[in-house]
Amino acid sequence: MPGLLQRLQGGALEKLSRAYAPKSKGPLQSAIKWLARFAQATPERDIFRVSRFRGDREASAWNEWTLILLVEWMLATPSVKTHKQIAVGSIDSYISLLKGYLAFTYDFEIPDKAPRLTRLVALLRSEDPLSGVRRKRRGFRRRHLRKLWRKTASVREESPDMVNYVAALGTAWHTLARGGEICPGTFDPARHPTRADLEFGETAGRVRYAVVWLRPLKKRGNSIQPKVPQYVREADEGGSDVYMLLQRMVRIDPVDAADRATTPLFRLAAGQRRTKAMSVAHLRAFTRNCAAALGYAARQEWGAHSGRIGGATDLAATGRASQLLLQAKGRWASDIGRIYARMTR
Repeated sequence: MPGLLQRLQGGALEKLSRAYAPKSKGPLQSAIKWLARFAQATPERDIFRVSRFRGDREASAWNEWTLILLVEWMLATPSVKTHKQIAVGSIDSYISLLKGYLAFTYDFEIPDKAPRLTRLVALLRSEDPLSGVRRKRRGFRRRHLRKLWRKTASVREESPDMVNYVAALGTAWHTLARGGEICPGTFDPARHPTRADLEFGETAGRVRYAVVWLRPLKKRGNSIQPKVPQYVREADEGGSDVYMLLQRMVRIDPVDAADRATTPLFRLAAGQRRTKAMSVAHLRAFTRNCAAALGYAARQEWGAHSGRIGGATDLAATGRASQLLLQAKGRWASDIGRIYARMTR
């Protein structure tokens, strides 16, 4: 029986951890770092109080006020990484993550609605003219991929890193992929594409194609969603022929069959015969470098979403893509794909 109870307890804790944890551990880690800096800056205050009994209003009010002070402190304290003031939206996200994390991990009493804290954050959002405004990115389109391949010799280099970079950018464009869908921050083979999620085939009519299995990033709930197939047909061997780019990648950077299920789809050298998963930051930097190579000076206008934006725009520009097709191919839960499909002639 102890073995059964241990298994039940382990299973329950694992599920609760997924329920309370964010989809990415990165934001939670950032929130905890902010809390640690705040605690270090205010040593004279007890940060949180453990409840003496269920419904301890005094401890609850104290802990809520701590989060309010944390908000005020974050507003006045520059980020260690960027040396800039943190955005109100990020503060709201960090506070939400901390509430769930602290309540689950330490069983601190924090009001579910936290009226004072909720009103403070709402006020800050209303006073922030840029709150909720997302920076627009330019789309990396088919013509950009073709021109880049034709005029930039460096992207045609047959080095393992370069073939992964070019294949990742082409795949983001063709599959309308978010940066995190193909280049994760922290690689997890259950959630992110691996070399085993790349397949090649041929139709009865001798048309060759590739299949890339991607897991949608933005789905409600914390359960692992199934990966869905994205089909890539062979084209003209130009820069927008993603089938060719993927075939070229597996030829120049092969992975043993036994290791494909645990190897990132796109990877980079990490020294001493080691590799690492290509991250969103890597894809963003490469996209900006490619844009610069094409003569676009404003690097900040490009990012890891540029391939997704350009692919959606090119798909819409054909005149044959319904809203349903655009939504399904881009793994959008709503019609927001129309925003990504920029206006065309």
